[in-house]
Amino acid sequence: MLASVFLMQPIGQALAQIVGVWVLLGEDAAHGLHDKQCGIDMLHHEECKTIIDGTWRIVIGSGAVPALLAIIFRFFLYDCGLYTLEVKNKPGNAFRDTQRVYGAPPATSGTAASPAAAGHPYETEAVPRQFSRQNLRAFFVEDKNWYYLAGTSITWFFLDVSFYGFSLDNRSTLAGLWATTDRAPIGPDLPCWNSTLDGGTSLVPSWVTAGLPTWQSDPTRPCNTIYETIIDQTKQYLLAVSLASIAGSACFILFANRIRRREWLTSSFITLTVLFLVTGGVYYAVAHRSGAPATVVLVAICHFMFNFGANTLTFIIPAEIFPTSYRCLCHGISAAAGKLGSIVAVLVVYGIRAGYDSPTRQGLVFLLFATFMALGAVASWAYLPDVQRPVPDGRGRTRLETRTLEELGEGYRRACLEGQVIGLRNKWEDLWGRVSGRSRTKRMRMGMRMRMRIGRSEGTRSGAARGEGVEVEEEEEDRREDMGTVMPVMVEDNRTVHPVEMDGRGIA
Repeated sequence: MLASVFLMQPIGQALAQIVGVWVLLGEDAAHGLHDKQCGIDMLHHEECKTIIDGTWRIVIGSGAVPALLAIIFRFFLYDCGLYTLEVKNKPGNAFRDTQRVYGAPPATSGTAASPAAAGHPYETEAVPRQFSRQNLRAFFVEDKNWYYLAGTSITWFFLDVSFYGFSLDNRSTLAGLWATTDRAPIGPDLPCWNSTLDGGTSLVPSWVTAGLPTWQSDPTRPCNTIYETIIDQTKQYLLAVSLASIAGSACFILFANRIRRREWLTSSFITLTVLFLVTGGVYYAVAHRSGAPATVVLVAICHFMFNFGANTLTFIIPAEIFPTSYRCLCHGISAAAGKLGSIVAVLVVYGIRAGYDSPTRQGLVFLLFATFMALGAVASWAYLPDVQRPVPDGRGRTRLETRTLEELGEGYRRACLEGQVIGLRNKWEDLWGRVSGRSRTKRMRMGMRMRMRIGRSEGTRSGAARGEGVEVEEEEEDRREDMGTVMPVMVEDNRTVHPVEMDGRGIA
């Protein structure tokens, strides 16, 4: 479902292009826009300004229609029961919201009445107020769920640095990828140097001193009118960006439950790193030559991979791994990190353009932003948990099953108890342990320590709720760990690990 929601992004971008062309074609049919040679001739200059000004206003205004529909649909949606219960802390409303979604259970004589119906108030366990300093510290620091937030924020940040670093919303950059010749010199040899309209005056000679106008995004075709330029821009964007992005999102929907999403996020970052390097090298080799379409093909493949992997998954995973009470907050922080990445991308590209005056500088952009893709791969590998687990399908094979939101909402602690390793340092130690053959034992000991900490933490919080002090025998626990103890039963790699006696070195 989340992947289907994300598919609307490239579809919306494509529709925006199509709406713009549709309005432009309508203006052309009504006013003969193409024949007026808008932008390169003075004869119909004022009329062209009025038509083009009205065109972009219609396109921008049409964007309000989907927003209005979304607002209307929102009035027919109810908050889920868990959100009402855990965030709004309204158990009665949560019960009603759940019934609205799933329907009321059939009434039977043996069904017990709800506390509210029986006249008894709901009783809830005393817990810290949501978003209070105590609550935030418990969730992010004591339970170490900051690992998850760091993972989702860093990956989204690095993704958007590279995604917006492509600069394909800048139409001059996009036109440069398609260009098969060098920049055309402005001079009398151009066919538009003199006006072809009766009584007209060409604007092209003024460009010798003033430079190309801002709307002219393709310096290899200076005789294109505003109408022709917009049509070309739309074709280029749809072919190089929109179609590939839509195809990538559609393919992800088909494979979302057939691939390990966390591992695929890391793999897609690595794949994009390689693609960026290849695209940058190819661009240097074929820029402004007959082989330029090769770069366009590689750029389209990059956008396919963006939406088939990292771009979609950085949106989905933050919505899966956080509990209901913190899901919106953490998803919002992660998205904000992505927008910060887009700002960094703009600044980096601006710096390259200001300090590196070369017709092939876009190749440097591709090569530079490959570094950020590699960093995204490291962050996703180190800080994000598995959101799926293999289960037998009854035919001697296994299939992937998505963990429930309740399981994932238990956060870092649950992941450690299941044998997952979270954190860059922990991942590195685990990787080294795999090489030396001690990784499995280390993960088991980490799981045991986590169980001890959970017990201490829950005891401390329970005692605090009763107003009592709870003494924790730290030295005794350390002594038992050093001298040898019985490893509790735990789950590792979807297999039950039975109790084993550990000696002082941590070896069975």
